[in-house]
Amino acid sequence: MAADGPERRGPVIVELHVLSGRPDPRWPLDPGAAAALRALLATLARADAKPPPAPGLGYRGFTVTDSEAVRHVFNGLVTVGDVALADPGRTVERRLLGTLPPEFEHLGPVVAAALDG
Repeated sequence: MAADGPERRGPVIVELHVLSGRPDPRWPLDPGAAAALRALLATLARADAKPPPAPGLGYRGFTVTDSEAVRHVFNGLVTVGDVALADPGRTVERRLLGTLPPEFEHLGPVVAAALDG
């Protein structure tokens, strides 16, 4: 039986929800970043909180899609379907922000301000 390595899991695609009236930026994670993200997600505990409604404008979180799930990451919560995981330090959001490709770097300060605000 083959190992369940990153090559078997397929690509991890990140979408940053921050733009209005234009397509939101999307990019694939390299295998190392995908593995680090999966390891981080595995450390999160289940939360009782429900995700807050996203604002209509500005930073509205990330969507992370891979062969296992579609996760929404916003405001210290990672949601998969009806399940919410607590990320009070917003480490997942900061990690995803750190993978922002150079062509979208101009959006980094907007997201960083929202994370620190």
